[in-house]
Amino acid sequence: MRVFFDSLKKYKIIEEKEMAAKSSIVFVLIFTLIFIAKCESKKPTLLLSIISRNDEHVLSMFLGYIEKLNYPKDRISIFIQTDHNIDSTYNVLFTWSENVKILYHSIKLLHESEPFEYADTVGPNVWSENRYLKVLKLRQNALEEARKQWANYILFIDSDNFLLNSETLNILMKEEKTIVAPMLRNFHDKSAYSNFWGGVDEKGYYRRVPEYFQILKWDKVGTFEVPMIHSTFLIDLEDHVTDKLQFYPIDKSYSSVIDDILVFKYYVKKSGLSFYICNKKLFGYMTNTCTSEMTLEEKKIDFIDSVVDYTAYNDPLSRSSNAPTYFPEPSYLGFDEIFMINLERRTDRYEKMNVSLRELGIKWRHFLAVDGKNFTKKKVDEMGVAAMSDFKDPFLKRPITFGEIGCFMSHWNIWKEIVDRKLEMVLVLEDDVRFESNFVNQLKEVLKQAQSVRNQENWDLIYTGRKRMSRSKEIFVDGTDALVHARYSYWTLGYIIRLSGAKKLLAGKPLGRMVPVDEYIPIMFDDHSNVQLKEQFTPRDLVALSAEPLLMYPTHYVGDEGYVSDTEDTLSHQEEDVQHFRKSYFKTRANAVKGADTHSNSKDEL
Repeated sequence: MRVFFDSLKKYKIIEEKEMAAKSSIVFVLIFTLIFIAKCESKKPTLLLSIISRNDEHVLSMFLGYIEKLNYPKDRISIFIQTDHNIDSTYNVLFTWSENVKILYHSIKLLHESEPFEYADTVGPNVWSENRYLKVLKLRQNALEEARKQWANYILFIDSDNFLLNSETLNILMKEEKTIVAPMLRNFHDKSAYSNFWGGVDEKGYYRRVPEYFQILKWDKVGTFEVPMIHSTFLIDLEDHVTDKLQFYPIDKSYSSVIDDILVFKYYVKKSGLSFYICNKKLFGYMTNTCTSEMTLEEKKIDFIDSVVDYTAYNDPLSRSSNAPTYFPEPSYLGFDEIFMINLERRTDRYEKMNVSLRELGIKWRHFLAVDGKNFTKKKVDEMGVAAMSDFKDPFLKRPITFGEIGCFMSHWNIWKEIVDRKLEMVLVLEDDVRFESNFVNQLKEVLKQAQSVRNQENWDLIYTGRKRMSRSKEIFVDGTDALVHARYSYWTLGYIIRLSGAKKLLAGKPLGRMVPVDEYIPIMFDDHSNVQLKEQFTPRDLVALSAEPLLMYPTHYVGDEGYVSDTEDTLSHQEEDVQHFRKSYFKTRANAVKGADTHSNSKDEL
């Protein structure tokens, strides 16, 4: 019996050991499955390659949009290389790297502090063979770093490319193309420059073809094989064919010019791979190409122009708070004050102008506009304002509106402040303007020429933005090439006014016989198409000039998407809805005989 129980006990021990072993196997299997599931749920790893040189002016914006990419930062390694800088590029990159390195898997910053220039170049924007070779080496460094890290993807991106679409990486990876680029447009809508080629000639160089514009303008939408992509592109390193890709050294069999994108094109073709461009979304923008003659300062101005022009029509571009931004030192540019007229409820326009003027380096003061939207006849009477009873808009044939009264009073208040404070010279800006390229330097030149002719032309006012209403030729002021004698004009987008001019405009005593401000100013310099209207004001001795070419234009015209008028979209001074006047006017124009001269000088059209 004892032998029987001993045998049974041994059997139970063996069974327990077998159960424990099975449990261990099950645990290992479960752990393995969980580990695999976690690995599969993680996004692919990415190395983001940045090469930057003399880019301090763009970097805080560029890096800001890198930060906004909707992709797990712990799956991103950033590899930054910078060299030959004569500005603060390295300081910006170093500061940013230190501030955000905790967020990313890793950040490596390589800096060559010397030399500042290439021996075979003159100027920072000259692309010599040595410079191309250097870029090829830097790109090869990044590619080897990605392979060393076993990264699944590498994104090459130039530091003057801005990925405004935060989903760019996810969209490109979903395309499952070995080499694919997001289509980037130039900041300037009319530019045909992008980061791909539509065709090549027999030598493999760029050739413009109709298919290019079909993709560029989104007439065709999708992902398309193209002969070249550059500037920003994603490579799927999981495709083992990419093991053959390289940038440097250059094969002895390569026979074309030394250019980083042409060399890479050679290796892509040699590896049997293709380029693809994706335009399924608006991914972002790139800056203008720079001519070799441009100075670094001119390059910065060109970028500022791009930002300011973009801001006029879109939400302002953002910058990283983790990187220093080098805005121009704010200045009054020689004026005693710069007033920007803005309605309190127009916060959108305020923000756009705030961003634009900061980018331009202009010091300014917010001048709160008088809002006519909620005027009543009683309130206008209490203000001591009376509209000219027989005034009719020369095109819409309607009386003056409350909005136009508010606009006039905004300018009137500025003229009063100029006189009260004895301000010698002021720049007045409205909040719906688009600044022309190189605005600050052009404005300085206008001022310089205006001051040089003060003895012969004791001017009171200079338009910087307006609409010419007179068909008569405007004559240049003697000794200048940027100033003309102003003729009948509409709009008060921007103007320079001296103390003498403000006094003359106040002396006209227009509040008791008010007309729109852009009718009143030409009356006061004695150039108006309505002689009867003009003769109701004396003296008409305002001396008015205009910048030529103009320095600013409206952001929108009648019929444009986004057009809003704060002067037209109000009641008349008689509390009458004036919209039927506008409808009648445009109906008449629409019924004009086809082929007839339909040129219009309506103040809202151009």
